[in-house]
Amino acid sequence: MPPVPSGDLISQLLALFAVLGVGVLLRALGRGGQADAATLNRLVIDVTTPALIVSVLRRSGIGHGAWGAVAASAIALFACALAGIAVARALGLPRAAQGAAGLVGSFSNTGFLGVPIVLTLYGRAGDAAGTAILVDSIVTMLMLWTFGVALAARMGGAGGDVDARSLLRVILHPNVLSIAAGLALHALPIPLPTWVERALDALGSATPTLVFLALGLSLDLRSLRGRVRPLVAVAAVKLLVAPAVALGAAVALGLRRPVSEVAVLQSAMPTSMVSVIVAARYGCDGQFAAATAVVTTLGALVTLPAVIEALRRLLA
Repeated sequence: MPPVPSGDLISQLLALFAVLGVGVLLRALGRGGQADAATLNRLVIDVTTPALIVSVLRRSGIGHGAWGAVAASAIALFACALAGIAVARALGLPRAAQGAAGLVGSFSNTGFLGVPIVLTLYGRAGDAAGTAILVDSIVTMLMLWTFGVALAARMGGAGGDVDARSLLRVILHPNVLSIAAGLALHALPIPLPTWVERALDALGSATPTLVFLALGLSLDLRSLRGRVRPLVAVAAVKLLVAPAVALGAAVALGLRRPVSEVAVLQSAMPTSMVSVIVAARYGCDGQFAAATAVVTTLGALVTLPAVIEALRRLLA
């Protein structure tokens, strides 16, 4: 698939953030809030995203270059976990906050934001879609419930290692099951009735809108009070250092477009909301983690268009 012109990419991305603004406005007017966002998130996790994954993978599968993107994204994740901890330590934050900084400075919102954005920018055909899904499944989901849990437990003093329940949760996650279904349909291949295809496409296409609307409804700016300096520092690691490291790794690994671009974009996404839950659950500073998620989500309004433009210039 030929690359989309830079202006079109930014226009499409800004359209998604306009949907986020609708959610913020509804929250401000008292027409929605956290409970509504939670309902939309459950719908996205259990219904629309699995439908989207099956629809994409049934048509395109996963190309060999996708594993290079996984490697580049993983390198960025490990580097930024160390950088987040180092920045928090340099600013004199306690160990629990350092652990939170390591988590939220490295794990990206590749599922809720990354996959929908990549699909919006590149479409469902070609290598980009399958690559984005694979990065989300391995670098975010699998590594969060293994490396991320181990990091949070060690820094938060909660004890506990990665257990069978955590791994089983990953394996039985709707997204993972839908990946298996989509790849099976692609490999065999198994024809689907037209009405099933249309239903999958309709549900899947609703994912980006629902994701950004839910984000707007859930944003709470009150969580930013009193910690501006460390929040900005960790957000810079997540939004600027992570894509820069991923870009360097992609170039070093010789990845081609659009796979290289997907690796960078997935690393450039704001903080994973699930990493906030893991931070709090294992004794790290949950409030700091939540505040960082808010800052990076808002900051992505500026940094993502900048990253897209930089990719167009550097990888042209």
